[in-house]
Amino acid sequence: MDIDKLETFLIVAKYGSFRAAAQKEFLSPRAVSKQMNQIEAELGVKLFERKKNRTNLTPYGNDFIVTAQDIVNSYKTAITKLKTKDSTQEKKLKSGISSPSQATIWQTALNAFLSKHPDINIEIQQESGNRLLNLVYNGTLDFCISPYYRVREIEKVFPNLQRIDLYTGTFYIGISKLNPLSSQQSVSFSQLNNLKLLYYTPFSSIHLKKTFLKKFAGLLTESQVVPVSTLEQRNLMIAINKGFGLFPSILTDEEEMKNPLINFLPINDDCNNSYSTAFWYSRQNTNPTLKSLINELTTSN
Repeated sequence: MDIDKLETFLIVAKYGSFRAAAQKEFLSPRAVSKQMNQIEAELGVKLFERKKNRTNLTPYGNDFIVTAQDIVNSYKTAITKLKTKDSTQEKKLKSGISSPSQATIWQTALNAFLSKHPDINIEIQQESGNRLLNLVYNGTLDFCISPYYRVREIEKVFPNLQRIDLYTGTFYIGISKLNPLSSQQSVSFSQLNNLKLLYYTPFSSIHLKKTFLKKFAGLLTESQVVPVSTLEQRNLMIAINKGFGLFPSILTDEEEMKNPLINFLPINDDCNNSYSTAFWYSRQNTNPTLKSLINELTTSN
């Protein structure tokens, strides 16, 4: 199946519109519609319910998102491996982060090491947390810095991955100062059942939604957990009391400076509220520069 068509399908699924996908891909709406027709013909199922101003996914379309994303990810991984296969053994690290907030932690965690080794060539790419773990596991990345939600034993899913917890803490709920609940000392999910939990993800993935629903089982409903494509949009919607957010306690000071209209309150429910930002690497990775970095991090921690 054509990779370009699959990527277009994922964009249509994300934005719910052939026109929006056409703008993102610099195509005409007719060209996008033709590509989607070709995919449906190849699969033999209907992926979309086409309406005047919006395109909704059918149940087949929703199921196909995961498959399409896996095919696209596998293709990109294979291309990356081919391009890097013959690279020289220079001092080089390929890393990943899952969000802009992790970029701040990346800098803090690696500052001392990079100061000692200014000659290291280091690359950074942003992907979803689950995608990053796959890239580290198969050797495309040397390491990644990504949240650890303590919902599942990732090491059992990826048996060769190792984790170094850089910062640990809990989740706080971010709520608008326009909301009377913001004056409390803490807050319960049950007090917020009329608001959406807004979470940031720039990817066509519901992995983080499933993680939150599992982590806070019984406290959130599936329809309550809603993705937002930019951090700025999420924080603005929270500030004007159109939803609430989950914020790691280790980042609340920084968030308070950036978002003066949001209060950050501890969660008073009896729940799995722990969180850490973790450095993930594979035990099978033989990169000597990575080994030096791991030694630095384990010594300093």
